[in-house]
Amino acid sequence: MNQSKSDEKRKLKMIEDILNHPVPGEVYIETSGRIWKELVLRHFNKLERKELTLMELVKWLETKESVKYSQKYELVKYPIIECIKYISKVTKRPITIIE
Repeated sequence: MNQSKSDEKRKLKMIEDILNHPVPGEVYIETSGRIWKELVLRHFNKLERKELTLMELVKWLETKESVKYSQKYELVKYPIIECIKYISKVTKRPITIIE
Protein backbone atom coordinates (compact mmCIF):
# COMPACT_ATOMS: atom_id res chain seq x y z
CA MET A 1 0.00 0.00 0.00
CA ASN A 2 2.77 2.45 0.90
CA GLN A 3 4.59 1.62 -2.33
CA SER A 4 1.59 2.56 -4.47
CA LYS A 5 1.08 5.80 -2.52
CA SER A 6 4.76 6.59 -2.98
CA ASP A 7 4.55 5.82 -6.71
CA GLU A 8 1.45 7.99 -7.05
CA LYS A 9 3.15 10.91 -5.24
CA ARG A 10 6.21 10.55 -7.47
CA LYS A 11 4.02 10.51 -10.59
CA LEU A 12 2.09 13.61 -9.48
CA LYS A 13 5.33 15.44 -8.72
CA MET A 14 6.69 14.50 -12.14
CA ILE A 15 3.54 15.85 -13.82
CA GLU A 16 3.73 19.10 -11.83
CA ASP A 17 7.41 19.49 -12.75
CA ILE A 18 6.54 19.09 -16.45
CA LEU A 19 3.59 21.50 -16.33
CA ASN A 20 5.58 24.16 -14.44
CA HIS A 21 8.82 23.86 -16.42
CA PRO A 22 9.55 27.04 -18.43
CA VAL A 23 10.04 26.30 -22.12
CA PRO A 24 12.00 28.60 -24.47
CA GLY A 25 9.66 30.12 -27.06
CA GLU A 26 6.44 29.42 -25.21
CA VAL A 27 5.47 33.07 -25.82
CA TYR A 28 4.55 31.87 -29.35
CA ILE A 29 1.67 29.95 -27.75
CA GLU A 30 -1.06 32.20 -26.36
CA THR A 31 -2.89 29.45 -24.47
CA SER A 32 -1.83 28.89 -20.85
CA GLY A 33 1.38 26.87 -20.55
CA ARG A 34 -0.20 24.38 -18.17
CA ILE A 35 -2.98 23.66 -20.66
CA TRP A 36 -0.90 23.07 -23.78
CA LYS A 37 1.84 21.20 -21.88
CA GLU A 38 -0.80 18.89 -20.39
CA LEU A 39 -2.09 18.19 -23.91
CA VAL A 40 1.44 17.47 -25.17
CA LEU A 41 1.95 15.18 -22.16
CA ARG A 42 -1.32 13.40 -22.96
CA HIS A 43 -0.14 12.77 -26.55
CA PHE A 44 3.43 11.79 -25.61
CA ASN A 45 2.76 8.05 -25.94
CA LYS A 46 1.45 8.47 -29.49
CA LEU A 47 4.55 10.46 -30.39
CA GLU A 48 6.74 7.82 -28.77
CA ARG A 49 5.03 5.02 -30.73
CA LYS A 50 5.32 7.12 -33.92
CA GLU A 51 1.54 7.16 -34.34
CA LEU A 52 1.63 10.96 -34.44
CA THR A 53 4.13 13.34 -36.00
CA LEU A 54 5.16 16.66 -34.53
CA MET A 55 3.33 18.70 -37.17
CA GLU A 56 0.18 16.58 -36.75
CA LEU A 57 0.33 17.36 -33.04
CA VAL A 58 0.86 21.08 -33.68
CA LYS A 59 -2.18 21.18 -35.98
CA TRP A 60 -4.25 18.96 -33.66
CA LEU A 61 -3.63 21.25 -30.69
CA GLU A 62 -4.89 24.23 -32.68
CA THR A 63 -7.85 22.67 -34.49
CA LYS A 64 -9.16 20.10 -32.00
CA GLU A 65 -7.96 21.42 -28.64
CA SER A 66 -8.36 25.18 -29.35
CA VAL A 67 -4.77 26.05 -28.46
CA LYS A 68 -4.04 29.56 -29.78
CA TYR A 69 -0.76 30.43 -31.50
CA SER A 70 0.71 33.88 -32.09
CA GLN A 71 3.16 32.63 -34.74
CA LYS A 72 3.29 30.23 -37.68
CA TYR A 73 3.63 26.48 -37.18
CA GLU A 74 7.32 26.64 -38.09
CA LEU A 75 8.02 28.75 -34.99
CA VAL A 76 5.42 27.19 -32.70
CA LYS A 77 6.92 23.74 -33.14
CA TYR A 78 10.10 24.70 -31.24
CA PRO A 79 8.57 25.16 -27.77
CA ILE A 80 6.54 21.99 -28.35
CA ILE A 81 9.75 20.11 -29.24
CA GLU A 82 11.40 21.46 -26.08
CA CYS A 83 8.42 20.32 -24.01
CA ILE A 84 8.57 16.83 -25.56
CA LYS A 85 12.31 16.63 -24.86
CA TYR A 86 11.73 17.66 -21.25
CA ILE A 87 8.99 15.05 -20.82
CA SER A 88 11.39 12.46 -22.25
CA LYS A 89 14.12 13.53 -19.83
CA VAL A 90 11.89 13.56 -16.74
CA THR A 91 10.24 10.22 -17.55
CA LYS A 92 13.54 8.67 -18.71
CA ARG A 93 11.84 7.52 -21.92
CA PRO A 94 13.96 8.37 -24.98
CA ILE A 95 12.01 9.61 -27.98
CA THR A 96 12.72 10.34 -31.61
CA ILE A 97 10.56 13.21 -32.80
CA ILE A 98 9.22 12.83 -36.32
CA GLU A 99 8.33 16.15 -37.90
